[in-house]
Amino acid sequence: MTPGADHPHPRRWPIALGLAGCVALYWVVRLWLISSPALSQVDYDEAVTGLMALDILQGKHQIVFWGQPYMGTLEAYLAALLFKLFGPSTLMLRLSLLVYGTAGVLALYTLGRTAGGRRLGLLAACLWSLPPLFLSFQGVYVTGGHLEAVVAGALLLAGACRLAFDPPRRFGLWALGLGVVGGLGLWSSLLILPLVAASLLGLCLARPSWLLGRGPWLAGLGLLLGAAPLLVWNAEHQWLTLVQVGGSQLSRAWSNAGILIGNVWTPMLTGAWWDGRSVASEMPSFLPVAALILVYLPALGLAVAALVKWVRRAWRRQNPWQSPADLVALALWVLLFLHASSGHGHKAILRYATPLMVPLTVLVALWLGKVNHWRPLAGAGLVVGLLVFNLYTHHLYLERFAGAPNRPVEAVLEVLEAKGVDFGYAHGRVALPLTFESRGRVMAADFFGARNLSHLRRVDAADQPAWVTHKRLAVPAPAMMATALRRLGVWKKPLEVEQYVVWYDFDPAPLLSPMLSQTWRSESLQGQAAAVLDRNLDTAWRAGPGRPGQLRLDLGAARPVARLSLLPSLAWRGKSGMLYNLTVEGSLDGKTWHTLAGGQGCMAGLTWRGKRVKLDPVPALEFTFPAQTVRWLRLQITPGNPSWPPLEIAELFLYQPATGPSQWPHDAEQHFLLGRQALAAWESRPTAPFPAGHAAFARFWASQVNWPKVVRHLNQASCEAPEWERPYRLLLEAARKSNKPASGLRGAAPCQPGKS
Repeated sequence: MTPGADHPHPRRWPIALGLAGCVALYWVVRLWLISSPALSQVDYDEAVTGLMALDILQGKHQIVFWGQPYMGTLEAYLAALLFKLFGPSTLMLRLSLLVYGTAGVLALYTLGRTAGGRRLGLLAACLWSLPPLFLSFQGVYVTGGHLEAVVAGALLLAGACRLAFDPPRRFGLWALGLGVVGGLGLWSSLLILPLVAASLLGLCLARPSWLLGRGPWLAGLGLLLGAAPLLVWNAEHQWLTLVQVGGSQLSRAWSNAGILIGNVWTPMLTGAWWDGRSVASEMPSFLPVAALILVYLPALGLAVAALVKWVRRAWRRQNPWQSPADLVALALWVLLFLHASSGHGHKAILRYATPLMVPLTVLVALWLGKVNHWRPLAGAGLVVGLLVFNLYTHHLYLERFAGAPNRPVEAVLEVLEAKGVDFGYAHGRVALPLTFESRGRVMAADFFGARNLSHLRRVDAADQPAWVTHKRLAVPAPAMMATALRRLGVWKKPLEVEQYVVWYDFDPAPLLSPMLSQTWRSESLQGQAAAVLDRNLDTAWRAGPGRPGQLRLDLGAARPVARLSLLPSLAWRGKSGMLYNLTVEGSLDGKTWHTLAGGQGCMAGLTWRGKRVKLDPVPALEFTFPAQTVRWLRLQITPGNPSWPPLEIAELFLYQPATGPSQWPHDAEQHFLLGRQALAAWESRPTAPFPAGHAAFARFWASQVNWPKVVRHLNQASCEAPEWERPYRLLLEAARKSNKPASGLRGAAPCQPGKS
């Protein structure tokens, strides 16, 4: 009997007891981690899983992760079951991931047992139960499906080893079952693809005859069955999941590997838990070095030694891959290569390295098993030392966040509910946790509807939604928001609760009516000043990059002015949320000037209508101020952020006090409504991939809309009512959604305003 091999008739109960102990250790370690205040409430990605689970409970079935079609909803469905049984909570959401993670312990035991026997399987399961901090964190951070995919990949690799070297009697059933596991993993996350590639390659190399039987057909059938939800969704969405597979950097694999060694592969083993965040600096410097030198580098050495053996066997005309350990080593090399040559190879993103932990954990167990065979005391010392080191990194993580507030979201939710605030705008990083942690009692939506456009539509329909910002996340920073509200003309003192800053119950915007522009005259020392009055979004006045600019406007007579709105051109590259320095001045004689509005920190896209302040997708600049009688207006622009495009103005609209809402020609109203209805097809699938995520996503959304119809109706509305700003704004919004060149959207022959 070879050293380290199992006894031919082992007693099963010690193995079962040891495996149960590994599962218990897995749960204890993760529950200990969950006790950290930093994990007491959900993050924004986790909130998506929770909100999907809540929708599932309402009968709204989900197929892919909101906004990200490369992850599925297995987590969300298990979370929905736990919510149904025990009520929705952050704890139940995290426990759903622990259930899937438990399967990982069993998968690593199976893979380790296949590669080196039951004792080595138990050691691999133990190392998976108390792993590097990074892997434990992935086991409690509920982000959609990465962990399930890696667990499914581990089962695939174990199954490939079994089929290659110890084929079971029910060979076809095994192939079918492994295909289903692979399909479910593929639906869960594309992170399984490297493990699928490694398993398939290893099986084909070790047992080429497998390709000639029915195994590939049954495995393929199982794969189709397991991935059926993903395939059905993709058939209806132009196969958008496939775009995530692209982005190969094969030519840069070697240089990417250097980046990954220093920024991903080494940190993930020595105390990192998220991108750029690690506890390694808080421990004696020799500890991570010792772990690398004594454990991980020798484990990698086993993979290098396997390479040498494969070459020797090939030289002797033997099959290079003769044992499951060979397939584990091959899987590590395949995963390292694919990670370095993928589109993420140059990005220091730890979670994309999770599949590496499957073969690496088994190789570490193999190394420790060899040391234990050579020197039992040294082997036991290395095992204990590695587990203690991993335990220490977990302790440092908990210690780092020990003083953090526990569930600070509850304080702000209590205040919002006491103030009667049910709806609000916020960045998705703030909005999604608020919505989930309130169980939907407070509906907060991302400014532009990221993740779920239907949330934004519900907030848009509310009478007076609040604005919620966060001091630490700073999206935008509360101080920046306060300045922008002042520039808009609507600032008021906010509520401050923990890290949250909330503006609510805004004053109603004054009733205003547009002023006729036929008698105005514009002038400037640079640029085409007349472009701001021609009611053509293709022409624009532009401030010079990096230097001050000035635009003057003669109204022809003294008039009361209460709002100024500046629209960019169709082709402008600026975005909502960018800040510009612009001062609006007024004069009666063109010589003596006084400031009406503006200054530094004017936020593009910020609007005020009724009791609603909203960040509009159109990055226009708007200023509302107490009515002032002026004949001359002067816009003073000073340079701002040099990385942002210089300010430009395609159209300028002025407003005066009114006694009631403006009335527009019936034909203009009808064309505007028809144009808006046609554009609404862009929003027909509220949880489809958000277009900002990938160019292919934007093309999909654009393909849903009849753009000639949108342009035709909005052009006609602007011609029927040239001083009505809304058709121009909606045309600008359409231009940004269309994924078309601006020249192709405007229309071949726009009418001449005033001649319709």
